[in-house]
Amino acid sequence: MTLATGSGRPSLSIVIVRFAGGEAIERTLEALAAQEVLAGGEVIVAHRSGDAPSRELQDRFPWVQWVSGSADASPAQLRTIGVTASRGVIVACTEDHCIPAPDWCPRMREAHARGATVVGGAIDKAEPADGAAWAAYLLDYARYMSPLTAGPAAYASDCNVSYDRDALDRVAESWREEFHETTVHWALERAGVRLQLDPSIVVFQHRAVRLAEWLPERREHGRIFARTRNAGASSLARIRFALATLALPPVIVLRVVQRLRARGALGRVPTATWLPLVRAAMAWSAGERRGYLTGR
Repeated sequence: MTLATGSGRPSLSIVIVRFAGGEAIERTLEALAAQEVLAGGEVIVAHRSGDAPSRELQDRFPWVQWVSGSADASPAQLRTIGVTASRGVIVACTEDHCIPAPDWCPRMREAHARGATVVGGAIDKAEPADGAAWAAYLLDYARYMSPLTAGPAAYASDCNVSYDRDALDRVAESWREEFHETTVHWALERAGVRLQLDPSIVVFQHRAVRLAEWLPERREHGRIFARTRNAGASSLARIRFALATLALPPVIVLRVVQRLRARGALGRVPTATWLPLVRAAMAWSAGERRGYLTGR
């Protein structure tokens, strides 16, 4: 069911990338079902063709629109598919390993009603979680851990961010093929749009991690980051970037430690977190270095 605004458009589109797979999406959708998401909104789940919803899942959540990408579609490609299918005045993005807080939808609506064009929120760790899961969380989301400072910011995560649709349409070329948060937010900033952080808009990250699958993923993400940074860079600049990656692993780990200390949260992190975190930092560095040296 989708209730629309007077213009015939939903007031809010929630785009969920089905990335973790398995039963993770059920927790995300159950959290949304308990809110007023259907009061003027729509929910779109973008998934790989091999991860299509079962009939039982479709019957449990009949108000969800399921859209499919290819069997090997990246999360960024799936996000593009979902955003393209959306029609809302506000477009919110998250992933299936995130559980929205009970007031997630109304908090987003309130932020946009106050005049925010792009607003990101906090991402906190759902527990219980083992060391590998904590490492994955900290590397991607430590900068968004509560307490989060409200106001203008340079970054927001595509696991908890919402946009005025008109602003997204103005920079459509930046996400037409793949929707990467950094690329889209840089394009918006060039267009004069400054994103805001609102600590009251919260999701809880609950992804389970297998190191054998996660470390190659980290390498690939590092390579993709380098590919984005390569745009417009000279061959000499790319070589300098590649050499700098040799010192990157300790920098990544130290950055995480500093963010935890700033939040008084260092003691919350299990000891088993640190070895997987170091291995993942090394994997990212290797992927980024390859991206600079190969140019792709």
